[in-house]
Amino acid sequence: MTIKSFNLVVKSPKWGIRHLQVLFLFTCATLVVAQRFNMSVAIVAFTNANSSNPNYPEYKMTEQQKSYTISSPFWGSCCTQMMSGYLSSRFGAKMLLLAIMLLTALLSIATPIALAWGGWQLLFCVRFVQGLFMGGMWPCLYTHLAKWCPKKEANRLGGVMTTGLDCGTIIGFALSGVLSASPLGWPSTFYVPGYLGIIWCLLFLRYGANSPSESSFISLAERKHIQLALEQSQVIRGKTPPVPWLQILTSRPFIVLAFCKMSQACSFYTLMQQIPRYIHGVFHYSIAVNALLSALPFVVMLMSSYGFIFLAEYLTRYRDIPLPILRKTINSFATWTPAVALVSLSYVSDQNVVGSMCCLVAATAAISGQAIGSSLNHVDLSPNFAGLLFGISNTLMSAAGVISPIFIGLTVTNESDRTQWRFVFLGISAILFLGNLFYLIFGRMTVQPWNDLLPKETATEASPKRLTTATTADETLSVEKFNYL
Repeated sequence: MTIKSFNLVVKSPKWGIRHLQVLFLFTCATLVVAQRFNMSVAIVAFTNANSSNPNYPEYKMTEQQKSYTISSPFWGSCCTQMMSGYLSSRFGAKMLLLAIMLLTALLSIATPIALAWGGWQLLFCVRFVQGLFMGGMWPCLYTHLAKWCPKKEANRLGGVMTTGLDCGTIIGFALSGVLSASPLGWPSTFYVPGYLGIIWCLLFLRYGANSPSESSFISLAERKHIQLALEQSQVIRGKTPPVPWLQILTSRPFIVLAFCKMSQACSFYTLMQQIPRYIHGVFHYSIAVNALLSALPFVVMLMSSYGFIFLAEYLTRYRDIPLPILRKTINSFATWTPAVALVSLSYVSDQNVVGSMCCLVAATAAISGQAIGSSLNHVDLSPNFAGLLFGISNTLMSAAGVISPIFIGLTVTNESDRTQWRFVFLGISAILFLGNLFYLIFGRMTVQPWNDLLPKETATEASPKRLTTATTADETLSVEKFNYL
C-alpha cells in the first residue's frame, strides 16, 4: 500500500492518441460542413454555365426553387439531433460517426446524378436526406470528445474541434468556386468532398475508438492520464446508466444553456445566410466583389477562433482562472460584442462601406468565442450525456436556422431599405443580450447530479461489489503507475 504515494505522479505523452481523435473530429466537421455549404456556390455554376465552365450541363431553376434547395439540409438536420445524441451517449460515437460520414459522402457523390435524373425535386430530396445525416454529426462529436478529452485540455482540444465549422464554411465557399471553374466542372464540387469522406471513414475505422479503454494504439500512461483526469464516476461494467430525461429537461443550468445557444444561433445563421444579400441590396456590388466581401468575415472568424483557444489555454494553465469565470467572460464577449456590432451596423451610413464591413467582421469574429464560452459547457454539465445535451440544444439551434431566413424574408421585402434591416439587427441584438444575461446569472460549469443516475436496484447491488473491487482496482492502478515510473 505504500506504493500509493506515487498515485499523483502520472505523466502523459505530450502528443498521443487523444490528439489523433481530435484531428479526426476536426476533419469530420470540416468535410460535413463543407458539403452543407458548397451548394450556395455550385447552384450558381449549374444554373449559369457561363459563370464557371460552359462544358458542363446547365439547369434552369427559379429563385424559389434555389432557396428550397439551399435550405433543404437545414430542414433535415432538425430531425436527427436528439436521436443522435441519445444513441451516441448510450452506445458510443464511433460507429455512428462512421455511418454519418459514409452516407453523407455517398449522397454527395450521387448529387450530380440526382440533378440529371430528377431535376430540382430529386435534388431537394437528396439534400434533405443528406441533412438528416449531417444533423447527427455534432452530438456525436461532443460525445466522442467527452470520452477522450481531459478536463484541463477541454478548452484547447474542444476549441480545435469546433474550428472545423469555420474551416468547412470557408472551404465550402472557396473550394467550390475553384472546382466549378476548373476543367473538372461543377460536379467535382460534390465528388471531391465525397471521396475525401470515404477516405476519412477508412482511417477512422482503423484508428478511431469510443474511449481510451477500447483503443489498441494508446499507451498505458496516456490511458491512465485520461481516465484519472475525467471527472466522472465509473459505471459498473456491463451496466448502462439510464437517460434521466426528467432531470435533464428540468435542469435550470441546461435550460439556460439551451436558450443561450439558440440566441447565438439566431445571430450566426443570420450573418451566414444574409451577408451576401445585405451587401448586394445596400451597396450594389458585383458578384465577384460581393463574394470576396462575404467571405472576409469568416476568414477573420477562423483566425480569431485560434486566438480564443490560446487565450483560454493561457488563462487556465498559467493564470489559474476558475472555469466559471473563464466560460462566462468569453461567452459575454462572444455574445454581447455581436449585439453591439449589429446595433452599430443598423445606424452606419449607406456610404460608409468600411464602417459597415468593420461591424460585420467584428460581429463574426467575436462569435468564434462561443465554442469555448458555452458550447463546451455541455461537457461540463454531463460528460456521460454530453452528446444528448448538445443534440437537444442543437435541435433548437437548427430550428433557429430555419426560422431566421423565413422571418427575415417576411421582414425585409426591399433589400435596399436600411430601415427594414435595422429592425432585424436590433431584434437579434436584444435576443443576444437576454441569452447571455441568463447564462451569467444561472449558468453552471459543474457536473450535475443526474450525470450518473442509476436505478435503485443497480445501486443497491453495486454497493457491496464496489467495496470489494475498489481495493483491488486501486492496487492494480498503483502498481501500473509505479511500473511506469
